[in-house]
Amino acid sequence: MNSFSSLPILPEIYEALAAKSITEPTEVQKMVIPSILSGENVVFQSETGTGKTLCFLIPAFMRSLGDGKKAPQILIAAPTNELASQIKTEAVNLASASGLPVSSALLIGGAPLKRQFDLLKQKPSILIGGPARLLELIRLKKIPTQSLSMIILDEADRMLAPEMRDILRDLLNEMPSVAQYIACSATMTKYHLTLLKK
Repeated sequence: MNSFSSLPILPEIYEALAAKSITEPTEVQKMVIPSILSGENVVFQSETGTGKTLCFLIPAFMRSLGDGKKAPQILIAAPTNELASQIKTEAVNLASASGLPVSSALLIGGAPLKRQFDLLKQKPSILIGGPARLLELIRLKKIPTQSLSMIILDEADRMLAPEMRDILRDLLNEMPSVAQYIACSATMTKYHLTLLKK
């Protein structure tokens, strides 16, 4: 399994990656992408630079296209505005390169709420943001949680730190019980795994 075309992903995706000279999946991508696509809850640890974002972004794209719903289906939480912005950029680039009709919205603190309300009216399929702002928008009834089927926690260990843990727990309590969960980080300890299981 030495090329993306050998993974169970759409030709548009692996052709878009090939156009950027990304042809061989990394070891973590070979392991994680099929597991996520099969619907499993997945926690994985991977060093920075091993293509961690594509591990969850490719399955997120596949899920977004699956049922043609005009509602958010993927929620990606990240501990910093910078990381959320990076994920958003990768999502935009992948959508543009593949030609797939997958839209995303960046929902971070410090940005005007009114602007984010307008973004949500466009019914993007992937929502990317910090846990506090995502929770605020859910409580304002701006994000319909019932349509969310995949919840992704990037750099999950940082969101499990004491200063963010309660917000993350409150956010996850708003999610549908049937949602699939993916959590990843460059550093994941047994302690973090225990917290995630709770």
